[in-house]
Amino acid sequence: MNRVKRFITILAIIVIAMLIIPLITINTVKADAGMIVTMMLYFIVHPVVSVVVGILAGKDIKFFWFSPVLVAVLFWAFSSFAYEPAFPIVYSAIYLVICTISMLVTWLIRKQK
Repeated sequence: MNRVKRFITILAIIVIAMLIIPLITINTVKADAGMIVTMMLYFIVHPVVSVVVGILAGKDIKFFWFSPVLVAVLFWAFSSFAYEPAFPIVYSAIYLVICTISMLVTWLIRKQK
């Protein structure tokens, strides 16, 4: 996969997971189940997306070094519209760390091979 296709894939994954899915859940899920869905997004979907983006970025770290920052900034920007402004900052930092670690681990594994 060349760089442009990988960049488009990374951007599509981030936009779908961090913007489209939360917007759909906010508009369709009732208030009672909304907290459960939100917690599933914060504790399952977004960490998995961070790991996947980190793995894709780790294959070409010189070009995709900004991917963890992109995940964190876009998550913070999209979540600030739906939740309290201070709340997403903590999770944004967590996703930044998760994405960076998975990117570096992928890079180290590819470097050793």
